[in-house]
Amino acid sequence: MNDSKATLSVFPKIFRNKFIQRCLSWLLLVSFLPLALSCNYYRLKEEKDLTPDKVASLPNYKRFILHQDNNAWEIKNLAVKETSMTGTLSTVPEDLLQYIDPRPGSANRYKRVDQAVALNVVHLYVNEFAEQGNQAIIPLSALKRIDIADKDTGATVASHVLGTIGILAGTLALITVIVALTKSSCPFVYVKNGSGYHFVGETYGGAIFSPLERDDYMPLTGLEPTDGKVQLKITNELKERQYTNLAELLVVQHPTGTQVLLDQKGRPHSLTQVLPPQKAITSAGQDYTQFLQTRDSAAFSFNDAGANSSYLDLQFPKPAGSSMGKLVLHAQNSLWLDYLYGEFMKQFKGIYNRWAEKQKDVPAADLYKWQREQGIPLLVQVKTSEGWQEVERIQPVGPLASRDLVVPIDLTKINSPSVQVRLSCGFMFWEVDRAGMDFTPDEPLSAQKVSTATAIEKSGQNVKHLLAASDAQYLKQFSVGDAVELTFHLPRKAKAQSQSIFLHTRGYYEHLRDYTGIPNLFTLRDFEKPGHFMQFSRQRYTQLAEANNFHNLVTAYASAQ
Repeated sequence: MNDSKATLSVFPKIFRNKFIQRCLSWLLLVSFLPLALSCNYYRLKEEKDLTPDKVASLPNYKRFILHQDNNAWEIKNLAVKETSMTGTLSTVPEDLLQYIDPRPGSANRYKRVDQAVALNVVHLYVNEFAEQGNQAIIPLSALKRIDIADKDTGATVASHVLGTIGILAGTLALITVIVALTKSSCPFVYVKNGSGYHFVGETYGGAIFSPLERDDYMPLTGLEPTDGKVQLKITNELKERQYTNLAELLVVQHPTGTQVLLDQKGRPHSLTQVLPPQKAITSAGQDYTQFLQTRDSAAFSFNDAGANSSYLDLQFPKPAGSSMGKLVLHAQNSLWLDYLYGEFMKQFKGIYNRWAEKQKDVPAADLYKWQREQGIPLLVQVKTSEGWQEVERIQPVGPLASRDLVVPIDLTKINSPSVQVRLSCGFMFWEVDRAGMDFTPDEPLSAQKVSTATAIEKSGQNVKHLLAASDAQYLKQFSVGDAVELTFHLPRKAKAQSQSIFLHTRGYYEHLRDYTGIPNLFTLRDFEKPGHFMQFSRQRYTQLAEANNFHNLVTAYASAQ
């Protein structure tokens, strides 16, 4: 169980001070605001005195440049082990050359078309490292500094925050601080590769009351099974009670070269030729076609100015005779949505826990209806001769990791030579990084269920019986730091076949809050109106974006609590 120490965070006492939490929350939120603006400059955030846990927490779409003295290389497949980091070295490619030596502390200009590269460069400065072929082995003690590219607006504030974090917490990764101060939902899932656990996503997001208990199908990409064995970890790292009813693997055997994804009902779909959109136009008329071609973090954030909701219209060429298309998205929720829901909960103040208890008796249909009316799920529609028709509403997947999603679409009512799909949600609730559609027929596939061989809690108890079936027995994780380590034995892989592996969970969770004071009843009544949560999002964002005195902003927020 010692591996969990590197993953589960123990926060210094100072981070539990409410005023410190509020101030740092605002600092972080203000640093996120520029994500919706069109700034063509970036700065480097210098991160001194941080351990390589920082590197391990960075998203996999980041591009890493290794610096030693006056030499530089691109380093890929970066992995953090017990005493070193390893990665594959190569010559710095052309698209990174202009970002190899940015001016520290100054604004560096980039072209908007290059933002997917410019804003995702991480510079690692080391005293020394060893080479074995094209592999670099970097001792942890040799890491001098990490510089991360960020948009210029708000970058100075963000770097001050991270500098403070470095002084106060030393080994805390940025992702952990964001979680501690602004995150409020979803159990975390980790997979074990090599010597440690790596974060892969959040499960059954949005199931915040028992009537909303639901199934979740998470793709487990990048797995490195050992002797046919897969190890996972489900953790509670937040102030909530988590009830996991079922945890199993679904393993799909398929031809090598074919990708497989499960839809929201757990049905497998084969993908052999995913076509990018011919057009991708936002509700404000912006052309996002180029940005949605690949997974590169140049995402559409549904942030059209002046609107409570936004949409993205996608157009794909429809092959003759096609009766079904499979929409493929790489998407996630925004941290903004997570923050916003926290602000909504605060309006209940002293009666929050009583209100939350009553939600257990509300029919699931009513709770889902409220979520739909407030634009929380990602609505998928297709244009037919009868107008826009709803295909599916994608439930939340969490804001800390993007997920590959597939939505089957019936094309029998579409007679035009193209397929038009509309994605819509509330203001800044989702981020879509890539979109495509596959028109090839589904191959005959089936998902084989694999139950847990062991499920070991931190107490050492094997609780696999609690996760074996969807029943009245739950794995209950009620405290920050609770974790269960799951072991699965994969079925034998057929010759000339590949395996796609998915984590199937079912459960729900409940927030734990200690709000006090008189509830804002007039404000809460507004949230009963369809669309008000979306309006609240745009108004709150506008207030933050227009605030021109950060000190007054923090002071006003702290005094209002």
